[in-house]
Formats: sequence, structure tokens, C-alpha cells
Amino acid sequence: MITRTDLTVLFAIATLFAAASCGQQGTPAVPEDGAGRDTVVQHVASEGSEDLIPRRVLFGNPERIGPQLSPDGGMIAYIAPVDSVLNLWVMNVDGSGPRQLTFDTNRGVTDYFWAKNGSDILYMQDRAGEENTHVYRLDVETGEVTDLTPFEGVRAYVSDTDRDRPNTVIIEMNRNDPMFFDVYSCDLVSGDLTLLEENPGTLENGEMVLGFMTDQDLSVRGMATIDPADGTITFFLRDSPGSEWKDFVSFSALDTVQPERFSEDGTGIYYQSNLESNTTKLLYQDLVTGDVTEIAHDSLADIGAVSFDPFTGRPRAVSFHYLRRNVQVLDPSISADYDLLGEFNPGDFGVVSSDLADSTWIVAYFTPQSPAVYYVYDRTTGEMSFLFNAIPALDEYRLAEVRPLIIEATDGWPLPSYLTLPRDAGEGPLPMVLYVHGGPWARDFYGYDPFAQMLADRGFAVLQVNFRASAGFGKDHLNAGNREWGGLMQDDLTDGVRWAIAEGIADPARIVIMGGSYGGYATLAGVAFTPDLYCAGVDFFGPSNLITFRETVPPYWRPLDALMDIRIGDLEEDSLMLEERSPLNFVENIRVPMLIVQGANDSRVVQAESDQMVQALRENGNEVYYLVYENEGHGFAIEANRLEFAGRVEEFLFNHVQGVECQMYEGIPNSTVQVR
Repeated sequence: MITRTDLTVLFAIATLFAAASCGQQGTPAVPEDGAGRDTVVQHVASEGSEDLIPRRVLFGNPERIGPQLSPDGGMIAYIAPVDSVLNLWVMNVDGSGPRQLTFDTNRGVTDYFWAKNGSDILYMQDRAGEENTHVYRLDVETGEVTDLTPFEGVRAYVSDTDRDRPNTVIIEMNRNDPMFFDVYSCDLVSGDLTLLEENPGTLENGEMVLGFMTDQDLSVRGMATIDPADGTITFFLRDSPGSEWKDFVSFSALDTVQPERFSEDGTGIYYQSNLESNTTKLLYQDLVTGDVTEIAHDSLADIGAVSFDPFTGRPRAVSFHYLRRNVQVLDPSISADYDLLGEFNPGDFGVVSSDLADSTWIVAYFTPQSPAVYYVYDRTTGEMSFLFNAIPALDEYRLAEVRPLIIEATDGWPLPSYLTLPRDAGEGPLPMVLYVHGGPWARDFYGYDPFAQMLADRGFAVLQVNFRASAGFGKDHLNAGNREWGGLMQDDLTDGVRWAIAEGIADPARIVIMGGSYGGYATLAGVAFTPDLYCAGVDFFGPSNLITFRETVPPYWRPLDALMDIRIGDLEEDSLMLEERSPLNFVENIRVPMLIVQGANDSRVVQAESDQMVQALRENGNEVYYLVYENEGHGFAIEANRLEFAGRVEEFLFNHVQGVECQMYEGIPNSTVQVR
């Protein structure tokens, strides 16, 4: 679907990947059982460890998170743990009468929202990290839960709702073909699903249908296709269901056009575009006259999010994020509100929920010291009422400051970056972790990050580099990473490390590279292609061979193969380059201890990617520790696993990096890890 899921209610402790902290040199223990297994690291406690921030505070479940106002503004739903599993709760808007709604004992509930009818909550959940999410309806009054998409092996999600049709939601799922998603209307009263648009898959001209877009009446009026030969994307619009599709815009894979929504009367469309600029602009096109109006633009950063007026459907605020978040207010009627909110707290803020009357908002403030602090804002009186802090235990500790900065690559390319230093860091270079974000078409942000805070608390400097291919900084920055996995993208990370060494920040003998997903690949590439730069590596959920990685992605990624050819490399024409950029083929270069982590149910980076890397490292005589979590996918959803992983990483680094502190790791009950 072209419309995007609201990510503000997702588990917001920066990332669902958990990890890490460190310590000084130790000695590996003898394996408990056996043959074929590497040693489990032996921890040696360090002095002063009682003063460190506990892993449970940083990586445990939040106390409460993700509040959402009911449509009438009378209740607030939120996420809170019960026996270490995140579940849905509801309370009155004044905080009274809290009541548990879901009773999940497995992976928890993290992705939900109120139905417009005000009586139901909808949430999406998979079973074991395989990403085949079902859509569930929860009756708030009775607590009854209904699986609206009870189909095995199918991925389903809610893609649209409308205040004028409170008992109807749009659901997309790949029930008929795992590669393609059809559009259904779901009646929340009966639970009936009605097919609105069947995805034809491949059209007569060879183009593949990526998805559809609904208008303000929940009618399918937009369609996106991709040419599998060159990655050209075309958006089609039509006047009404069943009428003729007409070309709206075509663009290459090097550009971006992102429809946001139709106007309330259906005669216009709001969309993002960088066809005539480097960064995206918010535009409005009149579908009758063809006239295009520019609404908002920032020369440094792409559009982050657009807030629309719930009554008029017009955009009223647009956010951009270069080094810090910046909001352009478009509607004078909310200028006073945003001025008040901006002055109330020094953190970056966002309106994460509102009632249908738009008179009450929930506002979240984000800082490096907290993932989210929530307030209820009454627009009629201008009063702000504290709601809750996601992790109030953080207030008991001094957290490290995060410094935004621009690092210049060797060829002069600007790299927006973030540096986190230990509190009261003394003179002299520090041990440092280069912490690489996933994606790679994602980015690091200014704010709270449990990895960065834990590592800094244990004595590390932490450097996060938005290398070429990172998203949000314009298409020049994004496209500069095309076919540069292990090339210029890796060079940017290397340049970041060399900058930190030259500045006297990093000790060249004590630099670790660590990351998840693409960051895991970059970790493997770093220790293989620049083997003298790092003293240890931590790879979680990272691909090791670019060819086998591309061959095993989920089926619903297949329509994007042409884009992957451009971004990563063509499996046939670029096969030699892909082999040369695959760390698996250069294991003989790796000379540092490695910790490799995998989710057994990962559908994006399958377990074979880690299995083959671990086997090659062991055959080469490398010191490698391999952890497989049996009930996780591409990340961590279960608290016990997340805490166990954080302890494993802290222990591993403590034993391989001199001069840092560590807390004792003693194992976490109910974790599903296997040390292989």
C-alpha cells in the first residue's frame, strides 16, 4: 500500500535490536559440552560496576509507552508489560481506572491503534518473528479478541481508516500470492472481508504492481507499478473504482515520489517529490487543472512526516530532520500551539495522538536521556498535564550527551554523524565503538539510544555515521551509495573512524565495529576489508554473502528486485562485484574475535547467512561466538532475549577491550538463546 504505517506507537526504545556494553581484558572459559562449540565468555567483574546503569533499565521493557487517545478523547490506550510481556492497557484520560486489555504471554503487542468507532482497538502481531502478521480486533468493553485475518502463512496489515466510516478498515494481505498484496474492506461489526482490488501481479506490459492507494472514501484510486527491467516506477490514478487508470507520474529508481493522501473532495493529491530538487518537497496537484503548488521544502533534509488537518485534509505541519528535528508550521491556527509546545521542553517533540475533535493532543518529547516523555495537551485551555515517562528509572542516572556533527569523508563528502562520549571523560584517547545503523536506506537520529548510552556508561566513545545511502539527506546522498555495499559506504565508516583517531577521541588499538542488519554486514565487511582497524566485531542479523542474501529475501520483496539491482547490484551483471564485496569470501583476512547473533525465524536475513559465516570463521581458526535465538526474527521482541543479548555483548567486549567497565552477566531466565 502506498499509505504508510504510523510508527509513533511502535516499541520506541530506539530499536528492537538490543545490545551492548563492555569491559576490560579477560580469559575465555572452557566450553561446557562440547565438540563443535566455541567458548562461552567468562566474565571478570570490574571495580565500580555498581555505579553503572543496569542493563535492565536500558534494555528492559518500558514502564509504559505508545499512548493513544480514544476518538472521543475520554480514554487513553497504552502499552505496558505484564510478567515481562508487553500488553495493551486502557485508562481514563485523567489517569484513573487503568485496565489490562490483552493477555499475551509470548511476543507482546507493540503495533496498535484505535478504530474510528471508538469501541475497538486494532493491532498487528506475528507469532515468532517470521513477519506474517495477523490483524486482530479487540473489543475494549468486553475484552474479546477476534483474528480478522485467520490465514496461515499470510502477511496482513491495516492500511487505511476513515472517520466517516468508523466501522470499516482497509486491510491488505498476500493470501492469494505471497509476492503481491490484495486490498480488502473489513466490516468491524461482522468481521467480513470484501475484496476491493485484486492485485494482478504482472501486467501485460511486464510491469509488476507494487500496491494501491485509497482516497478519503476508502475507494481504491491509486496504483503503483515497477518495471522489472530498469526499476522505473509509475503511479496511476483513476476517478473512481472501475474507471480507467491514467498515468500520474513516472520516475526512475534514482528519484522519489511518495503520495501522502487525496484531498477531502478527491479532486487533488498531496505528495512528496524530489524530481526537481535534491531533497523532497511537499506538493499539491489539482487533478482537474493539473496545476502543481509547492507547500514545503528544506534544502538539507527530506520530509520526515506530514500532519494533516483532520477536518479539511490540508497539511498543517511538516517535519524535517537533518542533525536535529525541525518543524515547519503551515497552518496559522496551530502556530500558538506549536510555539507553546516548543518552549515547554527543550527536547524534540511530536504530536503522537489526538481525539476526533482535535481538542486534545498527546505530545511526546524525545531527548538523548529519554526515549519519550508524554504529556496531555488541552488545546482549549493551553494546559499541559504530565502523562508518563516511558522509562522513569532513567531519571536516577546521569546519561551521556549526544553531539551532532558533520564529518568530512576523504573525498569531501559530508557525513551527518553523532558522537556520544562517556560522562566526565578525561584526557587521552578512549576505546570506541563504531555503531552502524541498519537499512541501509535508513539513518541515525539525534535522541535516546540504549546502545550508545550503555557503551558510553561503560567507558566507550560511540560514533554513529550516516554514510552514503543513508536516507533523509536528499537523493544525492542516497544514490551515492548505489552499488557501494562494501565500497564507498564502507569507506565512509572507515573515514569516520580515522577522523575520531585524528581528533584524539579514539584509541586506534581499541576500536570495535558493531551493528545489526545492514550494520551487521558492515561489521563483517569492516573486519574483512580493513582488518587492522578494529579489535573486535559484533554482527547481529547481518548478511555475509550479497548473492545468497539477495536470493533468499521474502517473496513480497521480489517485486523490488529491480531496485535491489540498482541499490546493491545485479545478480548477473554485477556478480563479480557482489562476490568481491561479500565478507564470506574474505574470511582469511579476519583476525579479531567476533560475536555473531541470529534470529532463527528471520525472514529478511535467513539463518544460513550467519551459519555459513560462522563455519568459515571456525575453519579459518578464528575466535567466534555464535548465538541463535530460537523464537526471534529480524530483531528482538522478547525482553528475556533482549536482556540476555545485552549481557552477552557486554561480556564479550569486556573480555576483548582493555580499560572499560562492565556489570556481571549471570544469564537470563526464559531466554531462548542457543550458543553454537
